[in-house]
Amino acid sequence: MAKRVGAAAATLIFPVVSLLLLLLPTATCDDDYSAFVYAGCSQGRYDAGSRYASGVDSVLTSIANSAPYDPYANFSAPSDATLVGLYQCRSDLPASVCTGCVRSAISRLSSLCSWAAGGAVQLRACFVRYGNDSFLGKQDTTVLFKKCGGAPGRAGGAAMRDSALGALVAAAAGGYRSGGSGGVQAMSQCVGDLGAKACSDCVSAAAAQLKAGCGYASAGEVYLGKCYARFWGNGGSGGFSSGAGRRGHGFGMVHAFVTFFFASLLAY
Repeated sequence: MAKRVGAAAATLIFPVVSLLLLLLPTATCDDDYSAFVYAGCSQGRYDAGSRYASGVDSVLTSIANSAPYDPYANFSAPSDATLVGLYQCRSDLPASVCTGCVRSAISRLSSLCSWAAGGAVQLRACFVRYGNDSFLGKQDTTVLFKKCGGAPGRAGGAAMRDSALGALVAAAAGGYRSGGSGGVQAMSQCVGDLGAKACSDCVSAAAAQLKAGCGYASAGEVYLGKCYARFWGNGGSGGFSSGAGRRGHGFGMVHAFVTFFFASLLAY
């Protein structure tokens, strides 16, 4: 039998990593779409060969098979409707990028969260999550990863950043949003299980985090439980180097708040 766990025990515990005001270059236009950002795994476990293991395999297989056709979908295990999974790709990118990113995310889940009752991984261009903790359709504005970088911006840069982020919040609808103001571009995306109002609220919370925490940095990104937002100066790609989410690589001061076994994930 699987070591089934209740919703509270299966809830994911994410590392919260904040990399603030670092003098990092933004990425080139050849962004690494499968670059690792963060991961989280539940404390609850299940046994190999159990019905729960079969359900996890079924959900992740359905996700992998769906990625070439849609940027978002969710699935339930055939034998257990409480076990669900979803994926979300950047909807402005080609299906081939989504497919490759999702397959890479599933591979990382298999290695980082093996036998965990719930797990999630965020890569640069996609997000995959599974579990039995009733997360589907629920708002979540918990800050999971935040980073600001680049050389200090020019005069007026903060005002342009705030204007660009404000345009994301004001967008009428849609999970993926992009815009700009002056020399600053911005983008955001919500997970597809959120409605329009919940998505706007999540993007608003993400924008507030960037405005409050990034000072005069020329680029920044923040990932919340159900959405993310980024900004960057013209000439960047909307991403950071492929080291995002990893420890070291000349990042300077890292403030990491980890629980139990997540210390090993931060070194990944």
